Amino acid sequence: MHIELLPSDTLEKDGKRYVKGLRLSDKVRIDYGTARHISFIVKGDETEHSVMYFAEKFEDKQWQCDCKWYALQNKICSHIIAVNLALKNKKVKT
Repeated sequence: MHIELLPSDTLEKDGKRYVKGLRLSDKVRIDYGTARHISFIVKGDETEHSVMYFAEKFEDKQWQCDCKWYALQNKICSHIIAVNLALKNKKVKT
């Protein structure tokens, strides 16, 4: 499956989340995938979070996370940034 990564300026928009995402990018692994979506696990300091990529959804809903921050803010979180950086830097392969 082709994964459309987020643009660099979107990832770097909030420096604080970007820095945390950069740190977490070493702790990303694939959970499972289908023809339409793929699930990643991001291991944080205390918890693990699931980040999902949906190939068939619109741009603003392709990337989703189960963390509280994403649910409340509906914005890209550090876990989504971590997965994008891990894929971009080939730390995890699909």
